Amino acid sequence: MTTSLLLLLLAAAVICWPVGGDAERRLTRLGLGGQVAAGPATGSAVGSPGRDGADGKPVRSTGPARWPRARRWLLSGVAGAAVLAFLGGPTGLVAALLASVASGWVLARSGTIEDRRRLAQRHAELPGALDLVGVCLRSGQPVAAALAQVAAILEGPLAADLAVAAAMHGLGADPRSAWTEWSADPVLAPVARCMSRTGSSGAALSRALVVLAEESRAHDAERAEVAARRVGVLVLAPLGLCFLPAFVCLGVVPTVLGIADVVLP
Repeated sequence: MTTSLLLLLLAAAVICWPVGGDAERRLTRLGLGGQVAAGPATGSAVGSPGRDGADGKPVRSTGPARWPRARRWLLSGVAGAAVLAFLGGPTGLVAALLASVASGWVLARSGTIEDRRRLAQRHAELPGALDLVGVCLRSGQPVAAALAQVAAILEGPLAADLAVAAAMHGLGADPRSAWTEWSADPVLAPVARCMSRTGSSGAALSRALVVLAEESRAHDAERAEVAARRVGVLVLAPLGLCFLPAFVCLGVVPTVLGIADVVLP
């Protein structure tokens, strides 16, 4: 019975395992899943939003944003069932509960670390990507082609976001609608506002993107300086803890004993 439960939980966890990020799923729904590295998408290769590019059938949304908490519970249950099957009895039950809680915490923590890593990578890619988009616009390319060209040469997570935006522009969406998904994004929100304000004007947009690239570099330098200061504080903390007992013994204890000798009869 325990083995059957373990296999059932393992199968459910495999079914719900992530298959890609949000931007990758949007590319799949637009019919551009394999075109990020192949160059700009053409209008004939792009399906309608929310459908695949071949037969027009709706594409089911899967991936990390679908059941993140359910996946953690399932994997935690698999870990607990494995411990229970190995140990058995009341001891195995207690160990299984502890293993489930610990594995759930580790999975939640690992997801947070991965999100931070992706966010830092997107921040690092943004200034160079904006410079390249500005160069493409100044050379006379339309916005959709410029975004697609830059997305094709990027290797990080920002490539998928730019490819989705390029596809939306290629489908004829106005700039505000094309960038509405990134209006609250911590990385691309300034770009979305810039695109919405300047519209499809290449000259004005290229100048605005250059300004955004410089501001992004300044913010990156500021974040790096803050991180360096924080590391300095964390490095000195153990040294302070090492000197704390000596300070207490040589400074606090004699003072307290001297006051007590005077005050107490």
